[in-house]
Amino acid sequence: MTRITAGALGVMLLASASCRKNDELSATSQSLRFSPTTLSFGNLYVGQAPVEKTFSVINEGRATLTDLNWQGMTPPFTADLPGELPAGETVVAVQFSPVATGKITFTISVAGMQEPLTVTANGIAVPRCTPSSECLRSTFDTTLGTCVESELTDGVACDTKSICIVNGQCVSGRCIGEEKKCTDGDECTVDVCTPSTGCEFLPRPPCPGDGECMVGVCNKATGCGMEPADDGSTCGSMQTCKSAQVCVTGQCVLRNPPEGYLCAEASPCQGQGRCLNDVCVRAGPRTPLTDSWSFDGLAIANPDAGIREAQLHDFVLEPSGAMTLSGFFQNAAWLRANTPTSQEAPEGPSRRCILWNGRLVCADYPAAPNGRVTAIDLSTGDKMWTFDIHAARPDFVDVTSQIFLARLVVQASDRLAAIFEAYPRKLPPNTPAGSQCRSYFLVVMNAQGQLVTATPLIDPLLAACAHPHPYGAVSDAVGNLFLAFSPTVSAQAPLKPGRPTLMLSYTRDGIFRWKVTDPSMEGGELAVAKGLLYPENGSVVRTAATGAEAFAVPQTLGRIVVADARFIPAPIAGQTSLKGFEAGKPSLSWAHQLPPTVQFWSDQLRLATWATSQGSETVALAFVRDETTLESSLRAIRVHDGSEAFTCPISVPMRTAPQLFEIANGSMGVMEGALDGASQPGCSKCDPPFAGSAAAFHSFKLEGISVPKAPWVGTFGGAGHDHREEIDPATPGNASN
Repeated sequence: MTRITAGALGVMLLASASCRKNDELSATSQSLRFSPTTLSFGNLYVGQAPVEKTFSVINEGRATLTDLNWQGMTPPFTADLPGELPAGETVVAVQFSPVATGKITFTISVAGMQEPLTVTANGIAVPRCTPSSECLRSTFDTTLGTCVESELTDGVACDTKSICIVNGQCVSGRCIGEEKKCTDGDECTVDVCTPSTGCEFLPRPPCPGDGECMVGVCNKATGCGMEPADDGSTCGSMQTCKSAQVCVTGQCVLRNPPEGYLCAEASPCQGQGRCLNDVCVRAGPRTPLTDSWSFDGLAIANPDAGIREAQLHDFVLEPSGAMTLSGFFQNAAWLRANTPTSQEAPEGPSRRCILWNGRLVCADYPAAPNGRVTAIDLSTGDKMWTFDIHAARPDFVDVTSQIFLARLVVQASDRLAAIFEAYPRKLPPNTPAGSQCRSYFLVVMNAQGQLVTATPLIDPLLAACAHPHPYGAVSDAVGNLFLAFSPTVSAQAPLKPGRPTLMLSYTRDGIFRWKVTDPSMEGGELAVAKGLLYPENGSVVRTAATGAEAFAVPQTLGRIVVADARFIPAPIAGQTSLKGFEAGKPSLSWAHQLPPTVQFWSDQLRLATWATSQGSETVALAFVRDETTLESSLRAIRVHDGSEAFTCPISVPMRTAPQLFEIANGSMGVMEGALDGASQPGCSKCDPPFAGSAAAFHSFKLEGISVPKAPWVGTFGGAGHDHREEIDPATPGNASN
């Protein structure tokens, strides 16, 4: 029998107690578990407010556990970990705010626990936010997950982005300044400030007379006045070689005209008529119009030499008559092609070009990367400035996979609107592959190509993945912008519009004004004049101020011209009449009927000024064709009453009817022959017009014809394609920013 001494017993009891304590610890670790076993914080922005998540520790035993040894918790995670755990469930909160980008994974456990809690999180960078204008600040709201703009304090100094607007201050989030004063003390000049050059003093337009026998004169000290016209000047409507109204000492009187009296006005193809033995005798027969310069893009094609046709299918015409040719991302622009100084622009191909402030301004020029607008000196071909959306608004670029320019619109001499189109980087959920999703951004820049404002264009129609596109873009005389978007029904360019049409309006600084959706109308070009908006493919004329319906006309408008007293929808090829409506009303004023067998040959219509012995008249120019003789002519129709002013035969053979023509001072530019491939007529009213075709171009001399002073002179709003309502240079513009 073994005996245990007291000392040995004490040792045994101590060992026994120690063994029981180790057994209890083992039991403790086996009776604790986490729920859930994985805790995810997801994606969080660096520096945002801490986010809290919770987990549970479950003590499956009956006793409270103390002296817990927690392991694994590291900053930037924080938690109030309990020092003891009663039986049952204990909820623990963990807070996390990332201090750096990147994924974090770690585990939390209690010493001896078999399955720890896995914690994951991902720190992401806060996106860049760029304010849409100088008088706004833009910060990223990590709670909302978007950039939020707020106004700077009123009175903060700002740059108006115009050398003609000084002392700029922020007012309600906009940079407002004072118009720079330009004056030379001469009442016979128009004192203006040009944003590209500063103060200029232009010759005042001719002073008005009374329309009969008092002519306008200008005095440097007092300005416009009137004095009697030369005796013998024609006046009134009675003009025959037997009886004519003439001016005598400032009065219009009826007299028997002398031999050699002017009885018929000269036209571009025929001299004046003079009275001879009571008969009006013309100075020779009508001389057919012949081009003074021409270029045919198909004529240079030489497959054997590997030379492709010149895919040029657009041009802009300067008032001097110089023509610059271009194509849609095909060939480089050919500067002043019909002059001895012609040259190719050195920067490469572009999308489309306009004239602005005496410069050629092209979209996506140079071509790579897209998203650029470049101003080119027409004399030298030198690059004057380039606006790059990548540098100006990187936040726009961040949310797109590709961005490029869709439309350019002149708003004023110091404001240019650029509508950028982009492929969104993030598509709506469940979007099929190949869907035509698009995003659009409106950018307004100044005369130096600097950013004024920039804003995304938001609307459900634009969010639909049906390739919405700005088929119409125009601005009014004070710079308000109007856009017309429609879904696209074709798979690729050239784009064809569908329904409905969304019309949007913005101020000259890119501030939203109004929007209207017309479900019945296909998209098309817009015209604006004298407070009214005329949409192609629609019959409803709208007020430019609100977009509300002003009136409707009993026909589809098509593309129109607008003079001070009339608006005239362009003819459809094959029609035999042209209608003139009273400006601002649906009232028909006149209908011009062509002679038998003669039809309108082209759907193009332009306004022009025709110089006569009694001053000048505004005429509408159109191309007509005799279907019997196949003779084509340029026909001028008086805008005020619809009567024929003159008709000039054209001797130049053309592959197609004129597809684009513009008027300069003493000349006319014409494009024809634009074909898809080499045989079929191109798409003239889709976007881009005539893309991928090789056209022929002609320049004609038109004596006595010049650029008109009319609100809306043709399809593109003028020879420069600037899509802007024209204003008389003597009328002060809206110079406030």
